[in-house]
Amino acid sequence: MSEKIDQAINGNFLTKLKIYGAMSGPGWIQAAVTLGGGSLIGALYLGVIGGYEFMWLQPLAMLCGIIMLSAISYVTLSTGERPFRTVQKKVSPTLAWGWLIATVVADTVFCAAQFALGRGALEQNLGVPDTVPYLITGTFFVISLSLLWLMVGGGKAGKVVDNLLKVLVAIIVLAFMGVVITLTLKGAVNWSYILKGLIPDFSALFQPTKSIGAAISATGPAADYWSQYVTDNQRNIIITAFGTAVGINMTFLLPYTLRRKGWGKKHRELSRFDLMLGLFVPFILGTSFLVISSAASFHAKYQDVLSEDGQVKEQSADIYYNIVDAKLGSANPDFATLSDAEKQTARESLPLAEKKLAAMLVKRDAGALAKSLEPFLGKYAQLIFGIGILAMAISTMLVHMMMNGYAISEAFNKVDSKLVFMAGAAMPAIAGFFSPFLWSGASKAALAVPASVIATTLLPIAYLAFLLLMNSKAALGEELPKKRALVNVLMIISAGAATFASIWNLVNKGPAGMYGLVGLAVLATIGIYGFVKNNKLAS
Repeated sequence: MSEKIDQAINGNFLTKLKIYGAMSGPGWIQAAVTLGGGSLIGALYLGVIGGYEFMWLQPLAMLCGIIMLSAISYVTLSTGERPFRTVQKKVSPTLAWGWLIATVVADTVFCAAQFALGRGALEQNLGVPDTVPYLITGTFFVISLSLLWLMVGGGKAGKVVDNLLKVLVAIIVLAFMGVVITLTLKGAVNWSYILKGLIPDFSALFQPTKSIGAAISATGPAADYWSQYVTDNQRNIIITAFGTAVGINMTFLLPYTLRRKGWGKKHRELSRFDLMLGLFVPFILGTSFLVISSAASFHAKYQDVLSEDGQVKEQSADIYYNIVDAKLGSANPDFATLSDAEKQTARESLPLAEKKLAAMLVKRDAGALAKSLEPFLGKYAQLIFGIGILAMAISTMLVHMMMNGYAISEAFNKVDSKLVFMAGAAMPAIAGFFSPFLWSGASKAALAVPASVIATTLLPIAYLAFLLLMNSKAALGEELPKKRALVNVLMIISAGAATFASIWNLVNKGPAGMYGLVGLAVLATIGIYGFVKNNKLAS
C-alpha cells in the first residue's frame, strides 16, 4: 500500500484517480448519511421555489463543508490520536463532550426520520400495505444491526458494509439520473437554464426568481406581500443550506472511519481526494438530479395542487391552506379567531391569481414528484423513485447507527469493544423501530425541535475547535499546514458561513433557539479560552 501511495502522490491526476479511487471509502460513508431525507426535502423544495436558478446552491454549500471536513481529517491523520481526546486536551473538555452529546442526540432522533422515510417509500411508492408499520421498521432494525455486527467483525466481512454503502449511494444517483435522462429525451428539461443556474447568484436573497416573479406580478395589489413572502423563503433556504450541508454527527464520524481504514500522515492527500470523489460528487449529482426533476415538474406550476377554477385538490389541501391562511392573516389580524366555515369563505374569496401562486409554492413530497412524472415514465415512475428513496433511507439509517456506535464507544473510552459499539448503534435503531409513533404528530415536534437546536448550536463549535487545532503548535507540532494563511482564510469563510446560518436558524426557533444562541456564545468563549490556556502551557 505504501508504494501505491507514493506513486499517487508523485503522479498526475489520472494516476491519483486510479489509485485513490480504488482506496476510497470514508467519503462514501459521508455521502451515505448526507443523502438522506433532509437532502430529499431540501432538493425538492429548491426545484419548486427556485427552478433551475438555485442549481449553484448545494454545490457551494457542500464545498464549504468539505473544507472543514478536510481540516478534521488533517488533524486526525497528523496527530494519530482520536479527535475527541485531542479536542478534550488541546481545546476544552466541555467542547469535546458537547460535540459527542450533540452527535448522540442527532443520531438517535434523526435516525427515526430515516426509518419513516424508508417506510414511506415502501408504502407509497412500492406498494407495501400500510397496515404493518412495525413489521417494516422491525425489518430495518434487524438488517441494519446485523450489517454493523459484520462490519465491526473486521476482515472481508467488515468490507461488506463499506461496499454496500457505495452500492446504495450509486443506486440513489442512478435512480434520479435515469429520471433526468428520460425528462431530457422527452424535451421537458432546458439544459441552457441549468448551466446558467450553476453560476452563484445571491440576488435571490433579495428578490423572487423570474418565473415566480411573473406570477407575483399577476396578483396586482397583493404583489408586495407575495414578493416579501417568497423572498423570505428563498433567503431561509440559501442561508440554511450553508449550515446543513454537513451535520454535526458527520464531523464526529469522519475521524473514526479514517482510523478504521488505518490511514496516517501519508494518506492526507488521499483523504482530501476521497472527500471530493466519495462525498462531493455523489451528493452534487444526487441532489442536482432531484432539483432538476422537481423544477421540471413543479416550478411555477399549480395544476397538481389546484384545478383551473381554483379548487384545491385534497392531497395538498393542508399545506396550501397554510400558505393561503398566512396571506389572509396578514390582512386580517382576527383571521385566526374565525370559525372554520368563515375561514373557508375567506379562502374561497381570494382572487384566482393568488390561489394559483399559493399552489405554486406548496412543498411537494417524493410521492407527488413520482406521480407528476407518470406521463414521462409511465408505471415505472413510482418504482424508480421508490428504489431511490429506499436506498437513501437505508444508507442513512445505517450510518446514523454507525456514528452513534463510535460516539458511545468514545464516551466510555471503549473504542475496541464490539459490544459497546453495538449498544451505541442500537440506540438510534430502537428510536427507528418506534418511528411510527415517535416520528408523527406532536411526538415528532417534541423530538425534532430540541434535537435541531442542539445540533445547530454545536456545529459551529465543532468547526471552531478544528479551526483552532489547525493553528495549534501544541496539537500539530511540526505538522502545522503549509500555506496556513490560505488555509485559514478558507476555513474562516466556511466556518463563518455555517455559524451565520446556525445563528439565523436559532433566531427563528423561538425560546428554544434563544437558549441555543446563549449556549453557542458560552461554548465559543470556553473553547477560545481553553485553547489559549493550553497553548500557553505547551509553549
